[in-house]
Amino acid sequence: MSWVFTAEKRFYLHDGETLLDGMIRTEHKDVRFMCRQGYCGACKMQVKTYTGRLTCKKTPLAELDDDEVLACCCLPEGVLTVAYRHG
Repeated sequence: MSWVFTAEKRFYLHDGETLLDGMIRTEHKDVRFMCRQGYCGACKMQVKTYTGRLTCKKTPLAELDDDEVLACCCLPEGVLTVAYRHG
């Protein structure tokens, strides 16, 4: 089980649950997504801090900076703090 911290709330992810699925389940108001396949980049998040590993369910095709993940692909382990990266 992984813990995630955002500006809106803190929550845990179920085993195998992506960051995006966890944010939708916990009713984050500002979460954006479209394709849910790693193509569009709408769910781009900035990683503030993390412990453990950040793995991807799929290899994202959207362009990412070193401190970014796509919530639809991200399968974190440990504790993760993220911020919205809309733009």
